[in-house]
Amino acid sequence: MEGRVNLPPKIMLDIFSRLPVNHLCRCKCLSRVCRSLLSDPDFVAKYNNNVFFQRRRLLFTILADSRPGIYSLNLDQLLNENPNVDAGGLVAAASTELDFVYDHLRHLARYWFPFVHGPCNGLFLSQLYFGDFSYSLVNPATKESKKLPKIPIWRRPMKPFSLQLYGLGFDPSTNEYKVINGQDYGDGIVFSVYTLQTDSWRQIDGSFPYKALGYDGIMVNGAVHWLVRKVADRSLVIISFTLAKEEFREIPVPPVPSTLSIKLGAFRTWLCITLVSKQTKTATEKKQITYNQFWVMNEYEVSESWITMQVSKPYKTLSHSGFWTESHDLMVFDRSSLVMYNFSDDKFWTLDVGKVGTFCNVGTYVESREPTFHSPIKNSY
Repeated sequence: MEGRVNLPPKIMLDIFSRLPVNHLCRCKCLSRVCRSLLSDPDFVAKYNNNVFFQRRRLLFTILADSRPGIYSLNLDQLLNENPNVDAGGLVAAASTELDFVYDHLRHLARYWFPFVHGPCNGLFLSQLYFGDFSYSLVNPATKESKKLPKIPIWRRPMKPFSLQLYGLGFDPSTNEYKVINGQDYGDGIVFSVYTLQTDSWRQIDGSFPYKALGYDGIMVNGAVHWLVRKVADRSLVIISFTLAKEEFREIPVPPVPSTLSIKLGAFRTWLCITLVSKQTKTATEKKQITYNQFWVMNEYEVSESWITMQVSKPYKTLSHSGFWTESHDLMVFDRSSLVMYNFSDDKFWTLDVGKVGTFCNVGTYVESREPTFHSPIKNSY
């Protein structure tokens, strides 16, 4: 009879540190010893910081054939399998639907739609609508979630269908994940913050004199950013909310003509501003203008550091996916095309995910073991 081999904890942890996240989740069920080792905060931190074994994944929501869905794609594996893609080429990629996030909703309401905010440090904020809004922090690698308490309404009356701002960030100074919500009351925005440690919302003192223009916060340089309009003079400005000090600051927009519509985003680790095409009418037809440039702030909070970037592929709308390599950036053109773009030589190739539809949200995350919510996705609503 073959005897049991008891490995020292140090060797077991070294073996565990080389496994993908989904395998680690299975190993926690082997024994109490394994569960204790894999739940240790020091191991979790070491595992998440082990860059050699990290796998970056693309996270996107898409509306195809009137059916919304959230999908994930292993980008690093895809690039390893296609190392020599010619400019102008097309690479097909198989994505995985994260239907565990919303499968239970199919039986609760006729109309539902998943929105995604983030991702951040392996988590994303899921905003599900099925007659009412519900919010959860989701770890797609472990298939765990944490349903957030209902967001308080701080003032009344609140206009129906008024815009609300959202943001997800991680504060390394306190090791806290924070969700930020901003409620637009017409004469100002009231902000509140949710933290995982307290599992509650608290209001940020004061009403801030801005009008919301979008909803999704952009995480850059330890702060969440939104493009807003000042109530006083209706001028455009970027506001930032620092996660550590929980303070607001204003950042000027680049010198874009006031007749153009703009959108805030991130290009790698910098804030960026892209243009948004409006449909124009001529005597004979309708058409949309396309653009070949956008703006990047290459020195944070320095208004003089806004520079223009050129693209040879014209766009109506443009955003960065959060994924880049030494030579290429994965850009989203016109909410319909994922393009690996080389800004050094203006050459690009297209990533085909096999879904015909409109990209609603696109982001990138690294598979993570933390935090452990102890709450599986299914039956959590």
